[in-house]
Amino acid sequence: MEISRIGIIAHPEVKKEFVQKIVKKLRKKDIHLYFDPIAAGKIKEKKTNVGDMRVDLAIILGGDGTLLWSVNELKSNPIILGINTGRVGYLAELKAENAIKGIEKLLRGEFFIEERMKLIANNRYEALNELAILPKRPASLLEFRINLDQEKIAEFRADGVLVSTQTGSTGHSLSLGGPIIHPEARVYLISPMVPFMREQAPLIVPDSSKTEIALLRKNRDAYLVLDGNIVKIIKSQSKVSIEKSKNKVKFVRFPKNKKKGDVDTNRKV
Repeated sequence: MEISRIGIIAHPEVKKEFVQKIVKKLRKKDIHLYFDPIAAGKIKEKKTNVGDMRVDLAIILGGDGTLLWSVNELKSNPIILGINTGRVGYLAELKAENAIKGIEKLLRGEFFIEERMKLIANNRYEALNELAILPKRPASLLEFRINLDQEKIAEFRADGVLVSTQTGSTGHSLSLGGPIIHPEARVYLISPMVPFMREQAPLIVPDSSKTEIALLRKNRDAYLVLDGNIVKIIKSQSKVSIEKSKNKVKFVRFPKNKKKGDVDTNRKV
């Protein structure tokens, strides 16, 4: 697969000089570049909304928040190269100071693809890291029933519930006392958030299973939050279905980080 269309997505605090440096390096090849409104504004280029980008590769300049937001906005499912310019860059492949060397490797085809699972809620909303159900009213206890493939496996009261992928297991889930899950493990994690009287421990379930989370308490609406963004209000006594998405996130990785089981695509730009 030849990479001929690249999208540039930037956090508002990324300096224009850094964007210009990236663009200058990419323009040495026969590549069509697209810029999100923030990146376009910094270097006076035509803007394209992230959701409208039809690209082979997206280069994301920012921290993990920018990357997670971008992944969920991009509709063409391009491969992703994250360049960390923020405080937290766990998901990014490159630090800002190594960006140009990394892009040179990319242009020479010296990279491989690492695929990561996503979750989908209600057959509509996708998340790379995690989805959470949180009380609409702060400090309000919720009550949940968890069904796995239509069979009840848990019922508990808690401040919320977090459902994490392998990628998300190193984030908020870890802070809740959950385990770190290997990226190749075919599972996802359901973690109660501050369960009342420690009623329920985290649950690891097969990624082939469909989870249904029911809100049991009357007059206790909640928020559905995906990768840190509120996407929907969940009415009390309603349900949220969760399962593995058919879509995966495809990250650019460079050979120095290659591990057993990674997929080498031998792609050329």
